[in-house]
Amino acid sequence: MPRFPAPVVRLLCSSFVFVMGRAVALPFMALYLTEHLGLNQQVIGWILGGSIFFSTLFSLYAGYLADRLSKNLLMKMAGVVVAMCTVSLTVAPNAWTVLLALMCIESALTLRGISLKATLADLLPPEQRAKAFSFNYMLINVAFSLGPLLGAWLFAIKVSGPLWLAAGFSLLASQVLGKPGSPLVATTEAKSSPAGFRATLQVLRNDRRLIMFTVGSVLTSFVFGRFVSGYLSQYLLVSRGTHAAAQLLPFILMTNAVAVVILQYPVGKLMQQKYLFRWVSLGVSLYIVGLLGFMHAGSTMSWVVATLAFTVGEVIVIPCEYMFIDMIAPADKRGSYYGAQSLAMFGAALNPVICGFLLAHFHSDVMFWALIAAAMLGVLMYFAGTRSRPAEDRKVQPEAEARPASAQKASQVLLASRKLAANRIRNLFPLS
Repeated sequence: MPRFPAPVVRLLCSSFVFVMGRAVALPFMALYLTEHLGLNQQVIGWILGGSIFFSTLFSLYAGYLADRLSKNLLMKMAGVVVAMCTVSLTVAPNAWTVLLALMCIESALTLRGISLKATLADLLPPEQRAKAFSFNYMLINVAFSLGPLLGAWLFAIKVSGPLWLAAGFSLLASQVLGKPGSPLVATTEAKSSPAGFRATLQVLRNDRRLIMFTVGSVLTSFVFGRFVSGYLSQYLLVSRGTHAAAQLLPFILMTNAVAVVILQYPVGKLMQQKYLFRWVSLGVSLYIVGLLGFMHAGSTMSWVVATLAFTVGEVIVIPCEYMFIDMIAPADKRGSYYGAQSLAMFGAALNPVICGFLLAHFHSDVMFWALIAAAMLGVLMYFAGTRSRPAEDRKVQPEAEARPASAQKASQVLLASRKLAANRIRNLFPLS
């Protein structure tokens, strides 16, 4: 593991253990619900989709909680909630109780993820955050490479086996974080008392940069979100049939998993905040190269090469999405800003719906061109966000016009100092 402070090492280890629980149980959730309750695929789809939709909306309030309460405590509570609700699935009598349990699980996952990102930002200086985000994402992919293998073995023994092990991993993750009173290295930035939830929403709504970056994340998540289990699987089934899809998908999955694990941290180390727009532009360009490759791929090798290009884009874009938000988030509202950025999950949720519609009613190339257009529009949103002025700059200017000349001059000096000290995002203008 890279040389991070001890609290960060515990945090990343806890994240890996926690995600292992998800990786053990999540791939077999649909199978378990079919075996345990005899639910059909349509009902299962509504249950899984509904729980994710609810947790995405909850992310705004989850970010607010992360600003007001101890993030360490919230992560431990999230682990306990996930463990209890996962165990409750083993005795759930009907679809409604399953939906309620999964809504609680997904919401706890969202709360923990936001708290983790905000804590990493609190514990590390800006130059180390990209490395930490990249390393955490690599650990997530390692967990999802190992977890399903263990889950499959347990599922063959007992259908509820993966759920019990997932609950155990969730509780263990809370223990790895340390005792409730364990001190964490605090950020050196000054923090003020958080405002109420309604006032926090008003701050988020007035920050144009946050809106632009979040819309950009929604669009890039739409392109990447479920590219294997979503539109590529649908495309292969429509264009090549079930047998060919079953032969190609393992190669695609293996290429994606190996490339992410090998490249994520080395690439993350190279990222610098002042070049983030260049990085995200490069990553989206590789998305487009991969999509064009998928569109024209014929042999297995061409599918592997296209997947590799697309995966390198993923390795670049995912940390950039977090770093853009980290650069504009006030120290006392980091959780709320990360919560708003979590709305990007809507893009991943919409992907199979929109791509399925396009494949059903148009030529398959139309779907890929729509994805390319979404990727390009995402870059434009990031660029617009880097060009937008901070909300406090827009407020100071009208107020200054109504003041005497001496007060206006003092206000201009104050505004200049704010820009110099706090507006680090101005360094992102590669095209200026």
